Amino acid sequence: MSKIDVKQIASEYSRAGGYNNTYTAWYRADSIRFSRWNGQTDDGRKHQYKQSKKKVFPWDGAADVRVRLADTIISENSDIMTTAFQRGTLRASPTESGDGSQSALVTTLLKYYKENKLMNEMRQEAHLLANYGQQYGIGVLQVGWEKEETKAKKPVTMEDVVAFSQEADPQSAEANLPQMIMDPEQEDAAVEVVAALMDVRRNTAKRGIKELRETGTTEIPVAEVTKNTPQISALRLDDDFFVPPETIDLQDARFCFRRVWMTEVQLRQADFDEKWVERVVATKSQPGMVYSDTYTQFTNDTGQQEGLYEIVYAYYRELDEDGMPGIHCCVFTPSITDATGKKEMLDYMAGVYPFVAYRRESVTRKFIDSRGVSEICMTWQDEIKTQRDMLSDRASLIINPPIVHAARSGSNYEFKPGTAIAEMRQGEVRYLDPPRSNPMESLSIIEYVERQAAEYFGRSTEKGDPTTAALRRQAMVDTYMSCWSEAFTMIFKLIQEFVSDEELARIAGKEVALPKSSAEIQGNFDFRTVFDVREMDQDYMSSKLQAMSQFVLPEDTAGVIDRAAYTKFKATLIDPVLADMVVQDKTGATQQSFDKVNSDIGFMALGNEPQYVENDPTAEMKMKFMEQILGNNPKYQEMLQEGGDERFSELVQNYGKNLQHSVTQRQNAEVGRVGVQPVGGGQGGQAGGQGGGY
Repeated sequence: MSKIDVKQIASEYSRAGGYNNTYTAWYRADSIRFSRWNGQTDDGRKHQYKQSKKKVFPWDGAADVRVRLADTIISENSDIMTTAFQRGTLRASPTESGDGSQSALVTTLLKYYKENKLMNEMRQEAHLLANYGQQYGIGVLQVGWEKEETKAKKPVTMEDVVAFSQEADPQSAEANLPQMIMDPEQEDAAVEVVAALMDVRRNTAKRGIKELRETGTTEIPVAEVTKNTPQISALRLDDDFFVPPETIDLQDARFCFRRVWMTEVQLRQADFDEKWVERVVATKSQPGMVYSDTYTQFTNDTGQQEGLYEIVYAYYRELDEDGMPGIHCCVFTPSITDATGKKEMLDYMAGVYPFVAYRRESVTRKFIDSRGVSEICMTWQDEIKTQRDMLSDRASLIINPPIVHAARSGSNYEFKPGTAIAEMRQGEVRYLDPPRSNPMESLSIIEYVERQAAEYFGRSTEKGDPTTAALRRQAMVDTYMSCWSEAFTMIFKLIQEFVSDEELARIAGKEVALPKSSAEIQGNFDFRTVFDVREMDQDYMSSKLQAMSQFVLPEDTAGVIDRAAYTKFKATLIDPVLADMVVQDKTGATQQSFDKVNSDIGFMALGNEPQYVENDPTAEMKMKFMEQILGNNPKYQEMLQEGGDERFSELVQNYGKNLQHSVTQRQNAEVGRVGVQPVGGGQGGQAGGQGGGY
């Protein structure tokens, strides 16, 4: 395959709809959702303007209401999907058998980024993606990596320079740096060394060397990494993101284009070719360079007038010298087709475009063939608007009907509320009879249309089928979450590529059970995010938990149920914020119980009475810890033997009896439910007997 030049890329961008800013489809969708049309007024009334030749129907000042059907459905669905994203369960599934032991570790790492480090950013992009998919039919996620460096002035002394030179290779120039700084004749050589070491300009290095020579101290700006995290961006099709119209699957697209609008400052801060940036800044407004925002109804030329410049990132596959395909990125602007701002190969993407598509529906295989809620709701919304306009106009005629009076030659009349209409019969003045229609007909039509829309989109209604509604909502959430599953798989690949051992160790210091090195997260994993929409129904979840407690937990004699995880799940359902504050991870809770028993035995060895607990749910685990602690400490065993410490022996026996009482109480409750003593109950009693016999 021959190398792709910028002219070919610009031509493909134009063909994809980017150069001419073809936003007809989403402009129409916006108009439907936000209830906007030509001639609309702030007071919700139709007005006859002198400059308009078209006569307002039915009269000047008639109702022109805004109906929010599409907006309501889009907002409701977006909220459901955003909540599903936040509450959904994220799991890592190994793709190779040897990676199974690490799946829990990498899951914890991804949850740290999702629920802590990038919580606000991900929630915002999740909500945007849901809105784009529902409103326009398609939304796109871009997955990348963001690294920011800032420079701060750090003090440097001659002692620091001497210490550095002593650790350097004796044969290197750095080893002679102190002598070079102090010798004015070697200043140029010292400038070269300092500029390369500190990554500063020559003028900055020269000033610092002069200050070191004269005062023994200086300040040099040192770059520090202030941000090194995954970057997630939700993109709008035909505005932020473009693909050729024949695209079937996003990963098989010939080109993918990401458009951004940059200020001059952003251009100069970016890692672009400096000469190219100067040409972009000097570019006048040209056809195609239009910044448009239909939400605020703002459209103006860019360039020098608005200070915004159209910058396009073009992604495409290209073969290298060895015939191996790779993802390449070329940065250009449509007004300059003979140069690029940057061109590089994204070798870390492993041949995959950094984009994930969310399609609201799959009616054909073609990528762009997916309808949004606005398109589907358009006629329903217009039908409701017609009925509501008629109801409002009818009320106006009833409250303020036209007056009928005697006709005079040459008189003109206009039919609308409060007007006077001439009548040929002399001497009679009366109100015009109101329309002979039943307003309930309009209300019935509105109710029917709203019910039809609710059934189509799976909204809950009194007359609708709750099972069908739940299935449609679940299908909507599953489609959305599968997009995030693919995105998290990409994010993990980037973490493996860009996060150092030092960064992982720093993160692990803040969170229990997080990996501390890149070796701990090696392997191939697929990530899944799942959520059951029925969890939003409190009545359903209450019955579900009740059935779990009655039929599952009592029969769990093999201990296959993770009761700690089950407790955390119940607490999260009741109050996610409170659960996050009070629920410990399983490792921390076990350690806390062990520390409690160890501390209690230590106090008893000093002759102190422990604090007894009523119905302790961790009693059985504490009994095992007590047996372990007493059995592994020769001093405790000596104190428990005959002729030892009688006070300690008596306290230990009471402590064991208190724990055994809690175990017995729990077993009695199970006997009351099932009518038999569980076979496993004897083991707890045996452990308690041993504990109390020391």
